[in-house]
Amino acid sequence: MALFYGIAGLLWIYCIFDVIRTPDGATDNLPRMTWLLIVVFVPTVGSIAWLTLGKPGRQNPAREYRPRHPPAPGRRSLPTGPEDSPEFMRDAEQRRLRAWEEDLRRREEELRKQKGDDGA
Repeated sequence: MALFYGIAGLLWIYCIFDVIRTPDGATDNLPRMTWLLIVVFVPTVGSIAWLTLGKPGRQNPAREYRPRHPPAPGRRSLPTGPEDSPEFMRDAEQRRLRAWEEDLRRREEELRKQKGDDGA
């Protein structure tokens, strides 16, 4: 029985540190802080639940794969979408600002016309 408690205690400590080391938003099913509370307050069951349901990685094959380290020199990186490019996002933000400015000018012009029609 002491062996079971020893193994359960080591599992509990491992799971606490594993939940803490996991990046925000990388957990499956629940937020990281919720998993931490479950593991701390329901030690054995919470630890097993974390390893089977919450730990990111193998549990959800539909989750996008992101390597932890950049590719080795000379190797190609994984394809990325345009929204991953800082230039694309900067250009998109500039387009959005230009559209807002044009809309603001148009509305100001409409207001001036309305004031001119009312005052005449």
